[in-house]
Amino acid sequence: MSNTSTFRCLGPLALPLLLALGACPAGSGDDGGSEDAADEAGETGTTLPDGTHCAAGYTCWPDPAEEVVWVMKDDGNVNGPTCKSVCEGALGENCAFNACDAGRPVAYPDMASFTPVAEGLGFACKPGGCWDSVAPSEGLYLVSIDTDEEGAKSCYFPTETEQRCDTHPGNANCFGERYSAVCPCVPKPLDEACEWECPPNHTTQATWKTEGSSCVERINYWRKRACEEGWVECPPAGLPPMVECTACHECANSEAQYDSQNGAHASFGRCGEHVQGEGGGATCADVIDAFISERAPDENGVMRCQGHCGPIVAAGCQTFFWGKAQDSNFHTLNWRSCNVDTCQSYCDEHPGECFTHESSPALTCDDPGVDAEPNPDIAACG
Repeated sequence: MSNTSTFRCLGPLALPLLLALGACPAGSGDDGGSEDAADEAGETGTTLPDGTHCAAGYTCWPDPAEEVVWVMKDDGNVNGPTCKSVCEGALGENCAFNACDAGRPVAYPDMASFTPVAEGLGFACKPGGCWDSVAPSEGLYLVSIDTDEEGAKSCYFPTETEQRCDTHPGNANCFGERYSAVCPCVPKPLDEACEWECPPNHTTQATWKTEGSSCVERINYWRKRACEEGWVECPPAGLPPMVECTACHECANSEAQYDSQNGAHASFGRCGEHVQGEGGGATCADVIDAFISERAPDENGVMRCQGHCGPIVAAGCQTFFWGKAQDSNFHTLNWRSCNVDTCQSYCDEHPGECFTHESSPALTCDDPGVDAEPNPDIAACG
């Protein structure tokens, strides 16, 4: 089997699937605004008085009383984003990885106590028109996306005692009013930045272990190297190590076997994935190295991760799963998903198609402290 490879992605609106040798196309943004200064600000974000950089599309406020930055996404959207995504998206250009502070005590249960945060973010609170001002999403402060003529937003408060980072506003609306979460973001070392569950992932804390030939070790080797060498894909905040969704491995093996016989991506979506790369190699590390070899200069001569290379150095906390054919070196890599119910349902409904092999990962929880390596020195902040 040669090291040829193909790439497939599912667009955010479930458009027809495209087979391509490039990265998934980004969604188009709002081109509104005619002033050059406004366009420039929209592209670059804002720098706050304490030096914190807040990305375009977000509003941020560093709380002077505590080591936390409160962030909200300006437009919000149905079924997302989570506070995990909000913190990563808003603060990635700072020389510290800012993660959502999961489990933070809910210190502002009502409008009066929440006033300093609201004022810091540039609005006043008014009672919500539904749910008795109780947030319809667990562990979140929610505010209306729209601001009224007096500068007020509808505010909703959690009844739980701790804040959540993995919930989002969902489809909640009150007479058409939609909501954004106000999220607590705090700086964390890269190897402590992402919180995971094991199972379905291989560990509860992704640390740097880069010496072996497994998928996750080789992926994290390249993520660490990208930051140490100053690749454009590594933001100043750095790239935290990935985790592997081992619970979906057997399902991905069935995809690799089927696609090796029926053509690349013939089983795409079987295990709930939205982004997939496939190729050949004696080990998964060889396949990852082949994907990295697609890194090439753009029209300005800047080296960029193109095609299959892109997901390996995707920003933020990431999970993936992989599979290998039973009778060849054909590999499947599924990025940014861990849909355990979908994986398990397929295997339960198709006995004999899901399997393991000698290079399959152990279905145990890796101890993050054993053989862990130090965090990289990030060239962008050197």
